[in-house]
Amino acid sequence: MSRADKDALRALRSRIREVLNRDWDPIGGCPEDEYDGHIGKVAAMLRDDASDEELLDYLKWAEVENMGLGSASNFDRRRAIRVISALRAIGTPP
Repeated sequence: MSRADKDALRALRSRIREVLNRDWDPIGGCPEDEYDGHIGKVAAMLRDDASDEELLDYLKWAEVENMGLGSASNFDRRRAIRVISALRAIGTPP
C-alpha cells in the first residue's frame, strides 16, 4: 500500500469515527475511542460495497448483541439509516 493510500485510509477511518460518535453513539456521551472497534469492519463493508441492509444488520448486531443495549425490537432503525447515509457520504475506502 502506498503512502498516499495509507494517508487516505487513515483519513477515512477518522471520518468513520466521527460519524459513529456523532450520528450513531448508541451508548451516549462516551469517550472518543468508544466505537473504534467497529471502524475496521465498517470500512471493510463500505470497501466491499455492502448493501444498506447489511450495514443495518451490522449496526443492529453491534448494539443488541455486542454491546447488549436492549432488544432487537428496540433498535432505532431510523437512526441507523441516517448513520448509513452519513457513512455513504464519506466515500469508498481505498
